[in-house]
Amino acid sequence: MLYWIGLYYIFVSLLPCRVTYGADTGYLRSTITDHFSDNRNHEVNNDNKKASKEFIYQEFKRFGLETEYHNFSYSDLSSVPFANVVGILKGANFGTVNDKIVGLGAHYDTVKNTKGVDDNGAGVAAMLEVARQLGSQNKQGVKRNNTVIFASFDLEEYEYIGSEVFIVQWLNPWLAKNYGQAARSLVPYGIIVLDTMMEYNTSSNSQKFPAGAESTFQHLFPTSFQSISSDHFKGDFLAMIYRANADKPLATSLSRSWSLENRPQFEFESFPLPFSDVSSLNHTVMNSFGNFFRSDHRNFWVDNIPAIFLTDSADFRGDMVKCYHHPCDDLAMMLTDDNINFLGKTSDAIARSMNELSHPVTTHTSGCVRTTYSIMFCVLMMCANFIL
Repeated sequence: MLYWIGLYYIFVSLLPCRVTYGADTGYLRSTITDHFSDNRNHEVNNDNKKASKEFIYQEFKRFGLETEYHNFSYSDLSSVPFANVVGILKGANFGTVNDKIVGLGAHYDTVKNTKGVDDNGAGVAAMLEVARQLGSQNKQGVKRNNTVIFASFDLEEYEYIGSEVFIVQWLNPWLAKNYGQAARSLVPYGIIVLDTMMEYNTSSNSQKFPAGAESTFQHLFPTSFQSISSDHFKGDFLAMIYRANADKPLATSLSRSWSLENRPQFEFESFPLPFSDVSSLNHTVMNSFGNFFRSDHRNFWVDNIPAIFLTDSADFRGDMVKCYHHPCDDLAMMLTDDNINFLGKTSDAIARSMNELSHPVTTHTSGCVRTTYSIMFCVLMMCANFIL
């Protein structure tokens, strides 16, 4: 009898345990309400900006990330010190050419005259929720082959300075220090950039396009344009902007992860751009694609690092048409149940994608049994059966 029980447990132990993704919408709501509902601009409210930065740092640490500030100065703006916040989950391939690093980034600063709930409290909250989910998986025994980097950028609202400095002053030296010559041969999955991504609107014609650009969108993105137009131009989707070839693995993973989540009322549209080498684009072409470069992902593209941009399209949708970079980007306007649930699905899809791309070698939750110990237990039971 013990022999057959042992065989059963070995079979069960070898089955992959399912990692579940369930965004804590209470955490998303409280994070935005308590820490990202007021101005975070160094010229207007530097104390609150500093408090928000420190909150991100402490949350990264709480979720088990190796955490640090990347402090930098930018004398053209102010003598006030600036800082990006970085959190790292090292994979088994850390320090080797086999490490296909995946990142998640969101800026935490605001312009002068806004509370910045959607831009970009929502992005930071989603980033922290993903860090919470992956950190929780790690604490339950998940081991990853690839390294995961989280980064919250300063000075996005000042021509994307924070992420530019991050690449030059932190990322490249960090790679050289930890990977040596292998850094030149690394092929990362890249980074997902979150910015202005909580506005969900089911009203017809709530989704706008840049003036005179509808025909361009229809030509470049026929599938997405058809989907949006057939749905009466509702702003009920998350937009993913990426370079069709250079960022395809990252985009494919996220698109697949979104499709695996439920809540079909929250839709997803892809906008693959027909270029890879940003440095080869002339000024005219750059201007024509200007709206697709409006966040920190642009600096990763310039440095030829894979990156995708997730957004609700900012001032081209619903309430954000009037509230983008204005005072009404606040709790009263933005913190609706629909918006929070939309942000929850987005967080779950990102967490699923990043978990997949980090190549976990064990994927059990607290309800699953560790394979190694299970097999040892079962072998002992089988041996006991023969002895008896």
